[in-house]
Amino acid sequence: MVSKERFEAKVELMRSFGWSESEFSSALRKAPTFLCISLDMMRRKMEFFINVVGYTPSFIASQPTILLYSLQKRVIPRFHVTEMLKSKGSWTGQCKFVWILIMSDTKFMEKFVLPHKENVPELLDIMRVAGACKRNDTFHLASEDEKGLN
Repeated sequence: MVSKERFEAKVELMRSFGWSESEFSSALRKAPTFLCISLDMMRRKMEFFINVVGYTPSFIASQPTILLYSLQKRVIPRFHVTEMLKSKGSWTGQCKFVWILIMSDTKFMEKFVLPHKENVPELLDIMRVAGACKRNDTFHLASEDEKGLN
């Protein structure tokens, strides 16, 4: 799927984040399509997960599918929602962030956004700005209902 040069560049990039060869091999076996991510995007995702979320490079290597999710449409908005809920005391953080990333958009909205829309209306704005939800899903319908559009 990728040239030898691109493959080696990605190995080097992940080494620069502290991945061992065995971690790279393990990640590749678990999620081979992560090699299709551009070098720049892979770097940005690794930096976000390490510097913002607080994951270790080894943890990311053990859960490489998290590298496949869109930073702008999924990872960052969901991170902001969980941080907002924590800051408002509306969520204890018992669910691990990696599981939050795996949830479907609908399940995420039902569990983390819609139950808190009265107390933390900013959550709807976070999701709207991210464009993380499609026109016909729960989020959009809920926000239109509030405006009396449906």
